[in-house]
Amino acid sequence: MTADRISGPAARRLLALPAAAAVALGAAACSGDSSGTGLSYAKVRSTAEQLRQQPSTACPFGLDGLAAALQDAGIDRPVTPGAEDAKAVEGELGDGTPPYPWPSGISPSPSTASAPGLPPHAWVTCTWTAGAATVRLDLEAVPLSDVGVSVLLPTLQRTGQLTVDQLDEVVTGRPKPGGKPVLLPGGGLAAIARVPLKGDGDLVLLLSQGDAGPADPALTGEPMAKVLEHLQGRIHG
Repeated sequence: MTADRISGPAARRLLALPAAAAVALGAAACSGDSSGTGLSYAKVRSTAEQLRQQPSTACPFGLDGLAAALQDAGIDRPVTPGAEDAKAVEGELGDGTPPYPWPSGISPSPSTASAPGLPPHAWVTCTWTAGAATVRLDLEAVPLSDVGVSVLLPTLQRTGQLTVDQLDEVVTGRPKPGGKPVLLPGGGLAAIARVPLKGDGDLVLLLSQGDAGPADPALTGEPMAKVLEHLQGRIHG
């Protein structure tokens, strides 16, 4: 999903949102967190690379306990890895993009001559079938602190069917690393959380229901956030 799926001024605002959140890129790059998880950006990236070469059915980093997380949230569903249209676990790598000229119609700060590029990223996606619904957990890691949510905006827009104003709200109200998950605006169809990394970097978790099958009303709103909080507490390197 890219900004060209949204028309007119809204598209230009969506393009500008990651740049607005990335104003702190320089400062964020030197604000590494001490993490008890043992996870680092390099570890997530190497795992994503390994998954591309050696597929697995177990979600890495201790995140294969969806059934227990659902039970903890009071949701009783049989859980199996994978879905009809998705593998159980997939890895993806991105090399990032350099700065680029501002799109027409955007008036940047005089101190920002061009739109910031995107940093490299590593992406791991875990998918389960829970009852009749598809549940998806995305882990997106970047090597710079406090920009993961910004980089994830196009995916958040698609997953939560969010407006540009709602995306702005997500960036402003993004959770702190290790803090409680935050539901996306709207119908509570997805939730995000952040995990402290060892050294510089940002790791964002996005839990959502897949759009291929019927949604499970029990796994929306606060129960969705509770499931993600359980998974967030299990993560380790």
